[in-house]
Amino acid sequence: MKNVLFILLGTVMIFSQNNRFIYEVKYKKDSTSKDITKENYYLDITKEDIAYYNRLNYISDSTFVVTGQHGFEGNRLTSFLIKKNNSNTYQNYEYIGDVNFYKISEEAKQQWNITDSIKVSNNFRLQKATTQFGGRNWIAWFTKDIPMPYGPYKFNGLPGLIMELYDTKKDYYFNVIKSEKIPDDYKRHSLNNYIPRAIPVTQKDLNRLRLDLYSNPFKYAFNGALTIPEGKKLLLDDGTVLSKEQLKPAEANERKKLKSFNNPIELDKAVKYP
Repeated sequence: MKNVLFILLGTVMIFSQNNRFIYEVKYKKDSTSKDITKENYYLDITKEDIAYYNRLNYISDSTFVVTGQHGFEGNRLTSFLIKKNNSNTYQNYEYIGDVNFYKISEEAKQQWNITDSIKVSNNFRLQKATTQFGGRNWIAWFTKDIPMPYGPYKFNGLPGLIMELYDTKKDYYFNVIKSEKIPDDYKRHSLNNYIPRAIPVTQKDLNRLRLDLYSNPFKYAFNGALTIPEGKKLLLDDGTVLSKEQLKPAEANERKKLKSFNNPIELDKAVKYP
């Protein structure tokens, strides 16, 4: 596996303008729990932009190519990031659990302290750097062998790709597990479907919307924003299936779930629910 990773990364670095780095991400949604969520996220670095998104969107794109339809069984909506190469601004497309995507535009800069610490992993020479960002202290291991100043999420500004990243509390851990060349004809169908209908908001607006959703977890089903046809049911992100008649009694449990998502990457943006 290590040799395959090295060959793939080397091939991408030398021959491709469009590169994809796949991160395994392990994190705690709830800071009071020992449960760890593990997912794969894709970092696409192209000659036009960078995009950071959940692997589910990649699967959805593959499904769209075959069927012409977005989504698949087991799919769920997730937040993602886009940054144009001629801009320092990240477009954060946030999905909070209602029927909408919300867009926040902001710069994300980190002040890095690059240390003399060196280690070798998968035949790459990695150098240690530290920073404070989003209310957390972070440790990054980057490589100048891949001179791309990016990493997972909004992390950027180092003289090489971030191969490994974690916060000092170990609530979040990112690690490159694979890379590949992005085909020239690849289209981000799922992301491109969400982007035009995203609603621009500020961080203050988004926090207010989260609190509103907490107060009325299924308001989008009751106010007509989402229609549930007669005899059909609503599939929640955790796999729970509810009929419209079951939504009102399920609100307390949904509030409990929303409140448990108390440990975002940017901890200083965590919403304080009642």
